[in-house]
Amino acid sequence: MAHFLAVNLYVPDIYVQALPDITENSNANIYGIVRVEDKDKGIHGQIKSLEIVDGDPDGHFRIKPTNKPGEYNIEVHRLLDREKTPQGYNLTLRAIDKGIPPRQSYKIVPVHLQDINDNAPVFNREIYEVAVPETSPPNTPVIRLKVTDRDEGKNAQVSLEIVGGNEGGEFRLNAETGMLYTAVTLDAETKAFYTLTVSAIDQGNTGTRKQSSAKVKINVNDMNDNDPVFEQSNVTIWVDENEPAGTTVTKVTARDKDSGENAYISYSIANLNDVPFDIDHFSGVIRTSKLIDYESMRREYILRVRASDWGLPYRRQTEMQLVIKVRDVNDNRPQFEKIDCVGHLSRHISIGTEIMTLSAIDFDIGNFISYRLVSGNEDGCFNLDSSSGIVSVGCDLNDVGVETRELNVTATDGTHFADVMRIQINLLNEKKNMPNIGRMMSEDSAIGFECRETGVARRQAEMLASAERNNMPGRDASNGDDFAMMPSRYGENIHAPEFVDFPNVIQVNETVPLGKTIALIKARDRDLGYNGKLVFGISGGDYDSVFRLDPDNGEIKIIGYLDREREDEYVLNVTVYDLGKPQKSVSKVLPITVLDVNDNAPKFEKTLASFRVTENALNGTIIVKLNATDADLGDNAKVTYTLITDTKDFRVDSQSGILSVSAPLDREKQETYELKIRAMDGGGNNEQPALYSDAIVRVTIDDINDNAPAFSLSDYTVRVREDIPIGTVVVVLTANDLDTGPGGEVSYSLSEDSENSFKIDKVSGTIRTTKSLDFEERQVHSLIVRAIDRGTPALSSETSVIIEVIDVNENKYAPQFEDFVLSGSVSENQPIGTHVMIVAAKDNDAPGPDSRITYSIRGGDGLGLFSIDGDDVFLMVH
Repeated sequence: MAHFLAVNLYVPDIYVQALPDITENSNANIYGIVRVEDKDKGIHGQIKSLEIVDGDPDGHFRIKPTNKPGEYNIEVHRLLDREKTPQGYNLTLRAIDKGIPPRQSYKIVPVHLQDINDNAPVFNREIYEVAVPETSPPNTPVIRLKVTDRDEGKNAQVSLEIVGGNEGGEFRLNAETGMLYTAVTLDAETKAFYTLTVSAIDQGNTGTRKQSSAKVKINVNDMNDNDPVFEQSNVTIWVDENEPAGTTVTKVTARDKDSGENAYISYSIANLNDVPFDIDHFSGVIRTSKLIDYESMRREYILRVRASDWGLPYRRQTEMQLVIKVRDVNDNRPQFEKIDCVGHLSRHISIGTEIMTLSAIDFDIGNFISYRLVSGNEDGCFNLDSSSGIVSVGCDLNDVGVETRELNVTATDGTHFADVMRIQINLLNEKKNMPNIGRMMSEDSAIGFECRETGVARRQAEMLASAERNNMPGRDASNGDDFAMMPSRYGENIHAPEFVDFPNVIQVNETVPLGKTIALIKARDRDLGYNGKLVFGISGGDYDSVFRLDPDNGEIKIIGYLDREREDEYVLNVTVYDLGKPQKSVSKVLPITVLDVNDNAPKFEKTLASFRVTENALNGTIIVKLNATDADLGDNAKVTYTLITDTKDFRVDSQSGILSVSAPLDREKQETYELKIRAMDGGGNNEQPALYSDAIVRVTIDDINDNAPAFSLSDYTVRVREDIPIGTVVVVLTANDLDTGPGGEVSYSLSEDSENSFKIDKVSGTIRTTKSLDFEERQVHSLIVRAIDRGTPALSSETSVIIEVIDVNENKYAPQFEDFVLSGSVSENQPIGTHVMIVAAKDNDAPGPDSRITYSIRGGDGLGLFSIDGDDVFLMVH
């Protein structure tokens, strides 16, 4: 009797319960429960080990057995961090049994980590430094603050806010884009430096939110936005006449609130006509440029003093009015109209008689002149009235002992004296001897004088005429002719800015690169200087912080990524300001259309789906209608479907996306299909290929009972000895059924017309004897064996079995085996016909039929798994 060893036939089966997501950094110890089963018996069915062999490089997990056989826990050994492994883990488990030889199996266990809000937002800098001109209009972009958060979902969504340093509301921050803007017009003279504290807070659940902060240091650059300002806008001063040229008159001072060269000031006199004054350009000191004469020149001057700073590209300036009044000074001495007078005077003239009147002129205005006798009148015979200048007789001239008398007289204004004038008087005794003097002769011809004209009166008349001309009432400051101011190119801010060729709409592709100029805004201002200097700005409509209007040249540039699928049109409020005072501006609405570019691939609702279909499905049977959408427009969003997998069994409609059966299916030929379906948009061109995405559709073919059991042979012939005991295995028949389930389960039976000397096991197909065989009675037995499956409807097949009975003679000796127990072994899963062992027996009969040995299995083979050649000695797997 043969002895057979058990073999390790099956690999372990690994079953993992449905696993939930595990929260990172949690204290969860057990992640999942694994059950391992082995269908083998005995030691072959025992599990030696279950371990993680891949997918956990840092050893975050471990396997630990439980108290139940074949059950293990997947434990979290170290804290998990989703940010380090955002894709999670794919643990590869390996189970090894204790069989000989050991068998093993593998299973991949995906581990997805659920994010918790364990990371605070992070600014790309701790301190930002930026400069902005003070002339920047409100809503000017200053700097974009970049913040990242390593979490995901709403835990990574960040909102920004200014939390310090913005008490005056000078700045605003777009909470979503991180762009910092000016909120008002800045003034470097009021505040030139800001330090803002900016906070970033994520949008995690209340109580778990995290935040961080950064500093933004902003220097407000001084621009020339302030005019110089005089300490006084109108000043009146007095200046004495006759001061030498270069005499300091006064000093004017102007100040500018700007800084640097924008605050440096130079002065000038802006009178159109020449004035006798100069100004030091740097100090503001005003001096006379010539001698000023009150009597002949203008007695009041109005100076237009201009202060200009040194700012670029234009200067700013302001004017003041300086009234200079000339004060009269006693700088002229009296002058006689007539000098060197010679005349005669009768001695008989009575005392008190006026003999002549002196006349002296002082060019100073308003001076009172008095006259004095200097010499020649020691005896007091002549009198001189100091006020009127009348010379009269003061004594009896007959008493004068000389014939000729000379008087020396002068005139004074109280300060200055005129040159001494000589009067020669000839005294005559008799009237008859008096010459006819003419013009100086008195009525009685007793007095006569002749003098030399000095021309003083003429000169005085000319001077008075000049003074009158220079100081005519019609030529004073109110007239403005003499004191007109030189025109300045920096006048008043009269005109407002004007747009030139303003675009109606701008179209731009959504893929335009950062920094690209998409339009040029043109404007003009008919004023000059800063009054016509223009500054451009976007005062509204850029809520995504994607545009910047250059304040100097009017270029609109892209500073943020456009996305037509997010926003397909922006309506910007474009404003242009001048830098005059008061400032003037004009605004206009500019629509910007974002054009679609094929930047979105079609997107399936599901990228992985599984379906089942029976193998007898007809052509055209619909498996699923795939649906992919594209966020683009037009042809860029037109989706067509293609079946990428090389198969003729299925097809997909290019337009509708319907996946259907296109050929007869046969589960026995192919049970599962993994079909790759491609959705491609219509946006391809010479420059850019069309975009696509793929989805996997797994189709499992469900079996139907379309295969009858099939015997390996159409008929079988076997030979058996007539002396075999009842129940001996004659043959084991096997019919294979390619179907699955009940349709593949086969049972065996003998046809009704088969004789009853044999029986067949309905499960294994083993045919055994039920009666003793007799060669002399019947040498051949014919059986019809039927194999039928359990499908609906059931299918069957038949085969014939011819059994030849071998005659056994009466011999003396029986065959003898070498040992009572023969031992052999065979590994499991060996193919049919595998040699197991050699069985040898000896027969002591004489050579011939009686010593010829045949072999058969009498029992112990269970379901008839083994067979032995009746004539040979080879035991084989059946």
